[in-house]
Amino acid sequence: MTLKKTAAGLLILTMAVTGAACTSKDSTTSPTPAATATVAPQATAAVTQDATNMKGYIAARIAREKVDYLFAEAKSADGAFVVNPIAATDKETAKKFLANYVDAAMLDTLVNHYVTDTKAGATYLTNTKSYFTDNILTTKKEEITFDKANTPELVKFTTKDGVTYTTKKANDKFLLSEVK
Repeated sequence: MTLKKTAAGLLILTMAVTGAACTSKDSTTSPTPAATATVAPQATAAVTQDATNMKGYIAARIAREKVDYLFAEAKSADGAFVVNPIAATDKETAKKFLANYVDAAMLDTLVNHYVTDTKAGATYLTNTKSYFTDNILTTKKEEITFDKANTPELVKFTTKDGVTYTTKKANDKFLLSEVK
C-alpha cells in the first residue's frame, strides 16, 4: 500500500512540475499582444504589392498547366493528341473546365486554337502547335518583370523572352486574361 501511495505521489509531483515548466515556457516565449499589433501592420503594408504580383504570376502558371493538361497530355489510340477526356470532350466542356483559370474574354480564342473539328473516338483531336509563344512554366520569378502600374485587381508581367501576361481578379482569384 505504501508503494502505491509513493508511486501516486511521484506521479502527481511529476505532473505538477511538468505543467509548471510548460506554463512558464509558454509565457516567456509568447509575444505580447501590443508587440504583435505594432509589427503586423508594417509587415502587411510592405508585402502587399509583392504578394499581389505573385498571385497574378502563379495564376498564369496554373492556367498554363491546366491548358497543357487539357490539350497536350491525352492521346488517342493512334498516338494523336486529343482533348483530355478526364476533364472534357469538346469545346463547351473544355471552356467550362478552363473557366476556373482563364478569363471569359480569352476562353473562345484559346479553346478554338486547340480543339479541332476532327474526332478520335468520343473526343476531339487537338492542335499540337502551342497557343503560347513561350513556356511560362520554365521561367523563374527572378526572370519576370512586373508592371509598376499593377493593382490588386490587375497584374501584368513580362518574361525574359518579352512575352507579356495579364491576369485579372475575378471572384477573389486571378484568371489569365491575355498573353502577347
